[in-house]
Amino acid sequence: MARLWIQIVGSKKTGKTSLLERATRELVSRGRSVCYVKHSHEDARLDASDTDTSRLMKAGAAAAALVGDSSTIVFRRSTGQPLPTVAISDSLPGEIVLVEGFKGLAGSKIVVTGGDLDVDALEGVVAVVGEAPIGFQGETIAPDDTGALCDLVEKLADSGGGDVWTTSLVMDGREIRLNAFVQDMMASGLLGMASALDGVDGADTMQIRCTRKRSG
Repeated sequence: MARLWIQIVGSKKTGKTSLLERATRELVSRGRSVCYVKHSHEDARLDASDTDTSRLMKAGAAAAALVGDSSTIVFRRSTGQPLPTVAISDSLPGEIVLVEGFKGLAGSKIVVTGGDLDVDALEGVVAVVGEAPIGFQGETIAPDDTGALCDLVEKLADSGGGDVWTTSLVMDGREIRLNAFVQDMMASGLLGMASALDGVDGADTMQIRCTRKRSG
């Protein structure tokens, strides 16, 4: 079960995937189980064009996910488990989930500088890789210092990663099992959507109830 999921964000062509590739190898060599999630602005497809997920799988990630606008593909290593077990609740088995992108989503972030991304406009930034913007008070890591980056990731994982949501999902009276990553993703996504509404300025607890009205 994931202890930490952390977003690595930055402008295009700033070396995010290469950084994650090195970090994954280092974390795996330290005995950590790592998964990788990539945000795509296009529809996720099963072809060779998505080289980033294949690179991270080759680096040792236990699973990698490509999230598109209308579909999500999760790649994971075969474990011989029956098909029903390979579901969303089990599809990201790593204790550390490294997420490339999703800069608008709530959660802890490490920013790779060097582009036109406004670090000050982001929420949850715990560190920058590269040159820190003026006035930044968080940790600054050199682009080639993979060890320092992994030290920070492990520190966050072992400390619980800061604010983490506990989420339960009940459908037709039956509670659905969710791993920690999915719990945090669902709650953070709901909070992000709700925060766009007038009068909503964060929350520590949320409740939502959906009832389908069948036609006919």
